[in-house]
Amino acid sequence: MRHPKVILKKLGRQQAWGQYMPNGTIEIDPRLRGKKHLEVMIHEYLHLHPEWTEEKVTETGVCLSDFLWKNHYRKVES
Repeated sequence: MRHPKVILKKLGRQQAWGQYMPNGTIEIDPRLRGKKHLEVMIHEYLHLHPEWTEEKVTETGVCLSDFLWKNHYRKVES
């Protein structure tokens, strides 16, 4: 499976923190930090399952981000 390309883009006009695009890329607002950044990245990645409801994507994204955060996952800002 090819992983989608992640593009950092301010999404204020779209009123979103992230979005999975029809071309298979993921756009993430670069102003996100910490746990919320992790949660949104996971959430958008889960949209690779088009058969999943938005509720299932959200619930699974929150659950996975909580697990990773509690186990000390942190993004190193470069």
